[in-house]
Amino acid sequence: MNRKIIAIFMLFCLVMSCGTASAASKKRSSSSRAAVSSQSDSVLPKRGDIALVVEGDDDQHVKIAETKIIDSLIQHGYRVVDEKKMRAAKAAAVKAQAYRLAMQGNYNAIFKLNASYSVAATVVARVQAGQAVQNSFGLYTGSASVTLLAVTSRGTKLGGRTATSRQISFSEYDTLLKCIEAAVDEGMKQMY
Repeated sequence: MNRKIIAIFMLFCLVMSCGTASAASKKRSSSSRAAVSSQSDSVLPKRGDIALVVEGDDDQHVKIAETKIIDSLIQHGYRVVDEKKMRAAKAAAVKAQAYRLAMQGNYNAIFKLNASYSVAATVVARVQAGQAVQNSFGLYTGSASVTLLAVTSRGTKLGGRTATSRQISFSEYDTLLKCIEAAVDEGMKQMY
């Protein structure tokens, strides 16, 4: 009897992870809960480049979020500042007070970063993901949150949103990848 339950549960999880069935996609979207705090109905400006600054406790999580945000911006028709330029500017700015304040959500500091990058807006993201925990069925459960804030070159605030996601998968890495990507997708919807 226990083996039947485990087999049914494993099949159910496999169907959910494939994303081919409409029931699986509905289940996945319900498992990605977003806590969104809206402070503005503005959208990112279509003209000019968008700079991106992503921070987090884990470099791998930062890279996943950064890649997903860039892909999302490009898919919606935005131009993103060249990654090499951003890395060089970030390396120089890390020492500057403006960068540290920008990561804390200080609008004036983000406005100064816009001027230094010569961009239409800067998106500041903070990603947090814990470790995925393995359950008794051998699957991993994890959660992640992404906080997004954007400020235009004119100083208009376009965000201040946090999106969270909780996912289940067969490996720790895949679980965290899905969590971060789902949280970014939900958060970026509010920027367009």
